[in-house]
Amino acid sequence: MGEMFDMAAVAKARAALDRPISIAEGMPGRFYEEDFYKLEQAKLFPSSWCAVTVGSAIPNPGDVLPLDIAGWPVLIVRTKAGEIRAFHNVCRHRGIRLVSDRTNAPRISCPWHAWTYSLDGALLATPELGGQGINKVEGFEKKELGLKPIPVGQWLDLIFINIDGTAQPFADYVAPIDALFADYDLSRLRHGQQITDDYDGNWKISMEGGIEDYHLTFAHPQLDAHLYRNATPCVHKPVYTGGSVNVAQEGEGDGESRAWTARLPDLLTHDGKPLPVLYSLTLFPTATILITADHVMLGTLLPDGPRRTLVDLHLYYDGDAADDPALAEAREGTLGMWLGVIPQDKPFIIAAQATALARDLAGVSTRFSPYWEQGVRGFQQMVLEAVE
Repeated sequence: MGEMFDMAAVAKARAALDRPISIAEGMPGRFYEEDFYKLEQAKLFPSSWCAVTVGSAIPNPGDVLPLDIAGWPVLIVRTKAGEIRAFHNVCRHRGIRLVSDRTNAPRISCPWHAWTYSLDGALLATPELGGQGINKVEGFEKKELGLKPIPVGQWLDLIFINIDGTAQPFADYVAPIDALFADYDLSRLRHGQQITDDYDGNWKISMEGGIEDYHLTFAHPQLDAHLYRNATPCVHKPVYTGGSVNVAQEGEGDGESRAWTARLPDLLTHDGKPLPVLYSLTLFPTATILITADHVMLGTLLPDGPRRTLVDLHLYYDGDAADDPALAEAREGTLGMWLGVIPQDKPFIIAAQATALARDLAGVSTRFSPYWEQGVRGFQQMVLEAVE
């Protein structure tokens, strides 16, 4: 899928990135442009467990959701039995994209020649394959021509696929994130709201901005992030990276002991205590996770070409807090906060993308804050490890 990138440049970038973080250099600007994106299309996205949506996006049997993940057309389906399946969105006849828009249907039918598939991917019908009124041809085995399946995994509500089927078993992939949150009771989470948007920048720029707290006081002053100006790197390559913030400490002046976003009933640990730490992570490569005092955000940042990122975020609350009418104003407050934050990041992503090639030509390398951005450096390391 595209031309091969100069791998010597990847090795050079890896060496600069792996220096001690105080002198490490970030990935070159051209790694955020089209040629490197082609390498990611060929090597990173197919072989990874990529989060592509959430189960709440396809709640009903018969729901069919077409998605593109870095140019790979896929279908996410909820079968009649309620299972989530994934397939390449390609008809086995002439290779047409089968489904273009979200739908709910008992079966999947090709709009070109009406080849029809079950929600389990089996080829059901090949109308007039042998001529007018003749739907069968001797030697033509429909059982061999079902939709090509893609392995699927689920963590909380996030749905993951592994396009080429070569990734480690899904249970092994998510074991480190399960261990990280072993003390947190996330079993009562219920879907509340969805936020969709897009960024005019490479998916990596978008992800990097979401997993560091360095910029919060400067870019999002309404969050009062200065009350919790601490950071602990949270890096477990090649599975997750980002950071955490201790929100159990007292704030300045008012004794506040909850995260600045808290409006709703607390999420709890298994022993019934409020969550002591806010986490902001990527479950590499495409999932974004925020776990804070009173809600969880799960979502995806999916590349739509080398210079555009599709943002799909979902908010989850504890049990009845997801739909209790008495808490409607509080939920709207949380949603409103995020609807304010997300657009604030757009000009930074656009500005970083705009200089990507020029900074290489000018010999300007990027650097990291050793305190705030170990998670960002970890993310870039995982990108390079995935394409090597």
